[in-house]
Amino acid sequence: MGSFDVHRVNFFSPELLSIQCMVIESETQKLAVGRSNASIEVWDVSYKPHIDRVLICDSSVEGLAWYNGRLFSCSANGTVTEHDLHSLSPLYNKTVTSGSCWCIAIHKNSGRLAAGTQDGYINIFEITSDGLTYDRLMDKQEGKINCISWDSSGEWLVTGSINALRIYSRRSGHALHKLPTGQTETIVSSIAVTNDFTIISADSRGKLCFWDGNKGTNIANYQALKSIALTVCLDESQTKVYCSGVDPLIVCYELISMKSDMSLECNKWVRSVQLVAHTVEVRSLVHFKGKLFSGGIDGYLSVSSYPPKHMVKYPPLMSSTISLASEARYVLMLHLSHLDVWYLGDKHKYENKLSKLVTIKYSKNDYVRCSAISPDGTWVVYSTEEKLKIFSLIMDSATCEPMIKKTGIQPVECDVSTQLAFSSDSKYLWFATKHENTLVCLEMSHKFDLSTKYCIDTTPYFKDLIHLLEVSKWNKYVVAADRKSNIVVFNEGKHYCTLPKYHCSPTSMKIHPTTENLVIAYANRNVVEYNLSRQEYTDFSEQLFLNPPSELINRSFPINCITFDASRNDSIIFSDDNTICVLTKDENNSKDPEKKIKKLESKPIKFSLKIIQNYEHLVFFDFLNREELVAVEVNPCSFVEKLPAVYKKKLFGMT
Repeated sequence: MGSFDVHRVNFFSPELLSIQCMVIESETQKLAVGRSNASIEVWDVSYKPHIDRVLICDSSVEGLAWYNGRLFSCSANGTVTEHDLHSLSPLYNKTVTSGSCWCIAIHKNSGRLAAGTQDGYINIFEITSDGLTYDRLMDKQEGKINCISWDSSGEWLVTGSINALRIYSRRSGHALHKLPTGQTETIVSSIAVTNDFTIISADSRGKLCFWDGNKGTNIANYQALKSIALTVCLDESQTKVYCSGVDPLIVCYELISMKSDMSLECNKWVRSVQLVAHTVEVRSLVHFKGKLFSGGIDGYLSVSSYPPKHMVKYPPLMSSTISLASEARYVLMLHLSHLDVWYLGDKHKYENKLSKLVTIKYSKNDYVRCSAISPDGTWVVYSTEEKLKIFSLIMDSATCEPMIKKTGIQPVECDVSTQLAFSSDSKYLWFATKHENTLVCLEMSHKFDLSTKYCIDTTPYFKDLIHLLEVSKWNKYVVAADRKSNIVVFNEGKHYCTLPKYHCSPTSMKIHPTTENLVIAYANRNVVEYNLSRQEYTDFSEQLFLNPPSELINRSFPINCITFDASRNDSIIFSDDNTICVLTKDENNSKDPEKKIKKLESKPIKFSLKIIQNYEHLVFFDFLNREELVAVEVNPCSFVEKLPAVYKKKLFGMT
């Protein structure tokens, strides 16, 4: 990799999306994360954690639950919703009895869902193949139900509210035990239930309390935190319990066997390790396969483990937020409420400095799934949950100011889209529709008479929604990929070839402009190179796959961007959240001993790997031209600035 001018764009400041709740599906290894903007992110945590898809809710997300691959949520508007993971839309809403619904729990063996409401009602639904069927209503209790959980048998329900926990019989609908928390007013925020019916509760006193569910008695109380405890979870062995809350310290208590004076063994919960993964309020904890997932007000999804001690923090960033118009030197930035188009200053034209050209605002209720700008900067396109919208960006001849004009005429194929991509000459727009499962190519015209060039039915090729879309130079090849690892190439509107299926999802792909080699990065950070003209993997790809560099595959973040040095055909550049990796096929190109290079030999192919680690939250990295690169970063301090005033704390040595 040679020497280039790098535009380090560090003013991109996306909105802070706090984590409200989380739940994991162990069979599919999917983690559902409820955010403060009423969205649900489904993360694939089977390899390198990454966002698999995003669902949009009508109201807030207060609780989440999985059932055999089906996802349910509850909201403050008093409904329980099942979500269609394929169409990314709600399947249906079930209204609960009386008030907001603050928590849900599912017993998998019996297929029943329990929902707790604002006015103290517990609604029981039976989960059927086509929806939820109302089963019964339990006895009303005093006050709001904050949390709810089933025991392992499905015969007992445990609820937490103000000043008490209650144990209900599912068959009778009555509360058999009321477990008072004490004389002072206490809010039970979260509960967990073990297989032997030990109930563990976290409350507003910062206490972790253990109860015998069979007898309805208190076993032990511990002052786990200095402030309000909001969340508690068990590990899979049910020998460790984790607790956190307004005091962001994550505390672990471990079940150990002890011998008494009578030489009798007894079990006791003992405080063990503690972890600082967040600086502000933690609202949800999930333990899975030796890893603790935590999230809260700061929006970060933290993944930690011990032993050995290891922690990775994934920032609250939407995917595909940046699009580059290389010819026009424009950068399109996607926000929750608007789109910004910026002009990157040209070093050859001193008067042209970095400046914002236009802002496109959309309705408060609109959620934009994807956006794109054409390479020549004349077209801006984005898709909401209801419609694909196409704008023309032109310069006013009289004022020399940029103007945005919405196209009034659009072909009928312009359906809601999941991915957008322009051809290199800006003449064609490709997009994958969400509802009709089609891949559409529009021929763009500045006379606003847009016409459909291709409309491809993708049903025979894909089993899921298309989430990656790449167009080769001059619109020759179009490559689409779904989350099931189906990768299909089209040529002139027809099926050209299908790549061999890999066992994990692709996270990024790119077509080399000269060699027409397709480079794909998968969720486990394995990389392949496929020659489209010969329809086969390259020799380099086979050697790289058999002997992958550990520095490339052992990183914690998935690869989110791939690019190429247009002046040479022997290097591939990858980027993730904080690192750029330059993979060079010919090791003779790098002889500088001061550079951090891992040289590897695999006959007959030789390659080297260079690691660059001086970025934070790198959301986009690509070439503007042969001499310039664009790196878009998000400053971690921008998230701190967006925190509510009560959470902002000055650290020693900082102003």
